Amino acid sequence: MKEEKFAIIKSNNEIAIAISHSNQNHPKSAMSEPVTLDPGQYPDNSKILQEDDTPLDSFINEKQQRLLTEVLSGYQLNDGIPFIVAANVGIFRNVRLPAIVPDVFLSLNVTVPDNWQNRDIRSYLLWEFGKPPEIVIEIVSPTPGNELGSKFTDYALMGVMYYVVYDPLGELSDVPLQIFQLQGGRYVPKTDLWFPLVGLGLTLWQGAFESMNGTWLRWCDAEGNVISTVEELAARLILTQSELTETQSELTASKNQTKQALLQGIHLGLQLKFGSQRLEILGEISAIDDLNLLQTITSSLFTIDRLEDLRQIYLS
Repeated sequence: MKEEKFAIIKSNNEIAIAISHSNQNHPKSAMSEPVTLDPGQYPDNSKILQEDDTPLDSFINEKQQRLLTEVLSGYQLNDGIPFIVAANVGIFRNVRLPAIVPDVFLSLNVTVPDNWQNRDIRSYLLWEFGKPPEIVIEIVSPTPGNELGSKFTDYALMGVMYYVVYDPLGELSDVPLQIFQLQGGRYVPKTDLWFPLVGLGLTLWQGAFESMNGTWLRWCDAEGNVISTVEELAARLILTQSELTETQSELTASKNQTKQALLQGIHLGLQLKFGSQRLEILGEISAIDDLNLLQTITSSLFTIDRLEDLRQIYLS
């Protein structure tokens, strides 16, 4: 019996469908016949079920997914390369296979087409984007979904470079975070949390996200600093403004104290040198805010002999 298997490979503006013919009686006899299609012969995306509203996640998982996606909104990766980060979006590697729906994925050097609404591109279709995502993240729920079973194999066949399994409840193992890297078509454990091809890392962070305290999986930089959320950036800005206001108040208070000390010294010097005549310019000097100028006036009291000479110092 003869069986045909299809695989779709995209290169530039053309698609090649590799048709593999195999004979069950002679399993070793197989032949691939690449067929090149022009863009007008692309698979009909409208025939693919891309949305079925099946994801069912807990509030915690939903927050975790948003923490991993929204935090990268407006964030620049290496050299400002474009990327897509999404949650619960199906990935199709073949028109004849159902989608795999990871909790989160990140794909570099791709953008959502401007005319996606008209082209029926509602999911990540490998023949449209031309490449698999670099990172796929699965968050294990109380009902495991083959994260270390069929998905482990499927993502490897798809060519996903890094596969992350976050198991906060310990459903699969005692290790909450496992990362695998594709080598020779198979996943091997990755010993560090940094993804050099992406310019991002992952870390387990203890704290509050949207008023919910716990341990969260977060993106981080090479030094392990988490990528801040919008709320964290806003809180940091408010704190900085508050610190600046406090510093300014302290500087103003210190300036006023210094001014009063200088004025007291000038007042005493004028009284000793000019007696009651000091009243002629005391009001003018008291209105001066420039501490350097007040310091100059203080020093000049030892050398001047006339009030007019002193007046020339702050009027010039």
